[in-house]
Amino acid sequence: MREERLRETQAIIERTILVRRVTLGIFCLIAVVILGFPRFPFNPLFTVPFVWLILTFPFRYLIRQQRSVRSLHNVHAAFLSAEAVLVTYLVHRLGGVAWVGVLFYLFTVMYANFFLPKYAGYVVTAIAVGGYALVAFLEYFGIIPHIFPFAGEERPFRDLAYVLTTVLVGGVGFYSVLAFTVRAFASLYERKNLELLRRERALARLSAKLLTAQEEERRRIARKIHDEVGQILAAARWALAAGEKGEAEELLAQGIEALRDLARELRPPLLDEAGLAPALRRLLSAFSATGIEVRAEIAEERYPELVETVAFRVIQEALENVRRHAQARRVWVRVEEENGWLMGEVRDDGRGFEPACVSEGLGLPGMREWVELLGGSLALESRPGQGTRVVFRLPLRPQVHS
Repeated sequence: MREERLRETQAIIERTILVRRVTLGIFCLIAVVILGFPRFPFNPLFTVPFVWLILTFPFRYLIRQQRSVRSLHNVHAAFLSAEAVLVTYLVHRLGGVAWVGVLFYLFTVMYANFFLPKYAGYVVTAIAVGGYALVAFLEYFGIIPHIFPFAGEERPFRDLAYVLTTVLVGGVGFYSVLAFTVRAFASLYERKNLELLRRERALARLSAKLLTAQEEERRRIARKIHDEVGQILAAARWALAAGEKGEAEELLAQGIEALRDLARELRPPLLDEAGLAPALRRLLSAFSATGIEVRAEIAEERYPELVETVAFRVIQEALENVRRHAQARRVWVRVEEENGWLMGEVRDDGRGFEPACVSEGLGLPGMREWVELLGGSLALESRPGQGTRVVFRLPLRPQVHS
């Protein structure tokens, strides 16, 4: 769960980096256009969008290097604080309170309070408000000079440089960038909502399938008890009534063994007592009795109970599909640990099928949902005449996903 949250947060922040680059690219282009007018003198404020744009590259590198959500938020907060400082300088160069400087903090404050934890967002907001207030009061008391780049001999609405900058920066630039940014936020919300909806629907489907599976399992157990155990016990009773003690004892032994087989099928004792490897070897030994050759590579380590249970059930279901449908001569089973994941594979040389034609029953879709509930993944590869391969991986520190 933590790794998934980290990856998701990194992906969202990287998307905001793209938004910043587009935003800053627009302002850099505007700066180049304005500087092309001979009547407009160079001003250091035009270096700010270029510096800001360059700053996104080491920021993106640092974002990709983080291994925890907390450190990711710390890096993000530091970058947003640096943005606030750059904006403060920009505000000062644009005339402090004399123009629209207070609006330039808008994007940084939006990002900070949207992506960062609550108090980190408050800190960045405080830096932005404090920076603007600092510039305003320092200029008011004459500690730093008041800079207004558009002042000239002509009135402002007659000054081409002022009009051009106001239209491009305050109008076209500001509002087009604002629209793009808001659209990016809306897209992020939409993706998040769609993912939540997908998980809710998957959980609803799984719940329905579990109920159906439970009823089918009850019918199967009832039928097996009635047809096998019940008949054996009835025959033992008749044998006792007829005085056939030896035959009755033999029948009772068969009944006990049938009950043990049923218990092992419902929940293999070896899975709890000895772990996944012994339970799988028992399962594969029984499976080989069907006449299909089995080749296995199974790690001997113990794993968390949920991981072992899901891995066993997925392999059990995959083998059952091979037995029923594959018409295979050989099956390969592999289970191994790799970089914090339990990797599993069931492959056969059977007739194969088109995966798109698999029905949404209790087979492959159910296997996939078992795995995904633990934060893992399952893939199916098959072609007619070329066998089938089921590959799954499970995190060794699972947290059930709802």
